[in-house]
Amino acid sequence: MKRGHRLSPQIIWLVFGCMVCQMGAGFFYASRALAPDVIADLGWTRTMWSTGMAPMLFVSSIGQAFVGAACIRFGVRPVVVASSLCLIAAFGVLTTMHSYAQFYVAMMLLALGNAGIGDVSIGGVITRWFERGRGIALGFAFVGSNIGAVIFVHAIASAATWTSWRQATFAVALGGGLLILPFAFFVVRDPRPGEGLLAAVADDPQEDVVATAPAASLTLRAAIRQPAFWIFFHTIFCYALVQLGMIDHLILYLTDLGYSKVEAAGALELTVGAGIVSKLSAGVIAQRFSAKRVLVINTVVLTVSLALVPFASDPRILTIFGLLFGVSVAARDVLVPLFVAEIFGARYFAQIFGALMIAFFPGGGLGPLALARVHDVLGSYRPGFAACVVLLATAAIGLAFVRSEREPISV
Repeated sequence: MKRGHRLSPQIIWLVFGCMVCQMGAGFFYASRALAPDVIADLGWTRTMWSTGMAPMLFVSSIGQAFVGAACIRFGVRPVVVASSLCLIAAFGVLTTMHSYAQFYVAMMLLALGNAGIGDVSIGGVITRWFERGRGIALGFAFVGSNIGAVIFVHAIASAATWTSWRQATFAVALGGGLLILPFAFFVVRDPRPGEGLLAAVADDPQEDVVATAPAASLTLRAAIRQPAFWIFFHTIFCYALVQLGMIDHLILYLTDLGYSKVEAAGALELTVGAGIVSKLSAGVIAQRFSAKRVLVINTVVLTVSLALVPFASDPRILTIFGLLFGVSVAARDVLVPLFVAEIFGARYFAQIFGALMIAFFPGGGLGPLALARVHDVLGSYRPGFAACVVLLATAAIGLAFVRSEREPISV
């Protein structure tokens, strides 16, 4: 696509709208920051709190597969609008809950909202609008989840110091929802005929048509027969296990080490805040280097960050961990879609990526529960952290052997 077309006010506004909608994914991080207050208020154990991740991840993983199909059939706009409403409903239930059943309902509604406003739908829109500059556009769009997380976590933590966690959470969720909905209704949309990738070649008739034409895209049926699909599946499983396990227990772990709740929440803010720069940088770097190479390096960085967690009682080590963990987890959001599009093509991206995200259920569900159980039984998180390091190492090795499964075609 021509540079002038990419940077037109229409395109800039669309990417900005995608970023605002992605802020809704920050509600997940905000819900994790409620752990100490909910556990104290309702008298739960950490394992009881962490079991809420399993139904949430089940709904999210299966939901993302359906989101991919729904985006292809109905378009992205109704999917994003419905998901925004689910997020508001989720926090409505969460702030009034008094039982386990209500907690599960809130987590499942949150999962539905995240599934429809997350990487599959927004990533699919950006992938179909952009051929060149795709990494930069994805970085700008996906940074919304980190911006939302920083804002929502800080707002809830601050408000909870002078009011109840229920009132603070409801006010923040309502305000965030009212910000997102107009952009979901009026800004985010699929490209029309003559826009996006279909216009890429026609926009510059002096370019070689065969050279600039999109490469062949694999269907979901063809993709699942390739080893690369299952290597990606394992990688997403490992990232989900580590990411959600750490996010669910980071504040609890840090309070065990003697940090105050405000200091622990600040560490979580640092972690997700580092992702703002990370996503923007990952998009730029992926334009200059192979997405495969960058994703392998990113997985190694995440592995190193987990190796530092046992030493987080030192604030300097905690800061280094927060930066490395936040950078690598956030960069994955940009790098994996780029890598998937590079390996399988853009046409069926939403369906293939949605199917891959099913891996979030076993990974994300196991991570928080396993860390909670290890702590409750052994009195320490360290054995769980060591297992995470080993799993991430296997993911990095597997990614190093992935190769492209498609060939360019002429038009």
